Amino acid sequence: MHAYLTVQVEALLRHHEPVMEREPDAVHRMRVATRRLRSLLSTYSGLYAEIPLQRRRLRWLATELGRVRDLEVLRTRFAKRLDDERPDWFEALVEQEALAYGPLIRTLERERTRKLLKAAEHLAASPEFSPAAAQPADDVIAPIVAASQRDLARALERIATAADPDQARHAARNAAKRTRYTAEAATALGESAETVAAAAKKLQNRFGKCQDDVVAIAYLEAHAPDSPLLERERRAHAKHLARVDAAIEEF
Repeated sequence: MHAYLTVQVEALLRHHEPVMEREPDAVHRMRVATRRLRSLLSTYSGLYAEIPLQRRRLRWLATELGRVRDLEVLRTRFAKRLDDERPDWFEALVEQEALAYGPLIRTLERERTRKLLKAAEHLAASPEFSPAAAQPADDVIAPIVAASQRDLARALERIATAADPDQARHAARNAAKRTRYTAEAATALGESAETVAAAAKKLQNRFGKCQDDVVAIAYLEAHAPDSPLLERERRAHAKHLARVDAAIEEF
C-alpha cells in the first residue's frame, strides 16, 4: 500500500514544475495524484502512526488545480466537436482557461504549497507505521476494501430515489474512485483486489462521461444556447445514461 502511495507522491512532485510551465495534461496528472493521495489517507490512515500530510490541504490543492482542469476539459471537448470552427464563445473559453493559470501558478508558488509538497515527500520517504501495518493483509486491508465496496453500493442505490440524479451520479463516481484507489493499493490481496479495482474503474469511467456531459450542457446553455452542439451533447448524455444503468446492473 505504501509503495502505491509513494508513486502518487512522486507524481505530485514531478508535475509541479510542468504545471508552472503550463505543459499539456500536467494539471490533470497532478490533480489525479492529489486526489489519490487524499483517498489513500482516508482509507488507510490506520496503518500510519503519524501522518504529516493533511487531507484538507490536499483537498485545497485539488480544488485549485480543478479550476484550470475543468476549463481544459471543456475546451478540449468542444475543440474536437467544432473541428476548424472557432465561434466567439469558444475563444472566450480559451481565454478564460489561459487566465485561470495565473491564480494557479501563484498558488503553487505559495509557502503553503511548498509545505504540502515537503510533507508528502517526508511521508513517502520516512513513514511511521502503526502496529496494524505489521498484521496480515487479509486481516487489515481486506476489510478496508470490503468497506469501500459497501460505500460504493450504497451510493449506487441512492441514485434511483435521489431528488437530483445528476448529483447522485456524481457522488457515485467519487465513491467509485475511492473504491478503485483503495483496491489498487491493496496489491497484497492479489487478484481479488484487482477485480474490485477493475469494476470500480469501469463505473468511474461511465459516470465520468455523464458528468462531463452535464458540465458541457450547462456551459452551452449559459454561453451558447443557439449552438448546434447543445443538442448533440444532450443526445450523447442520453446514450451515456443508458450505459451507466447497464454498468450498475453488472456491478
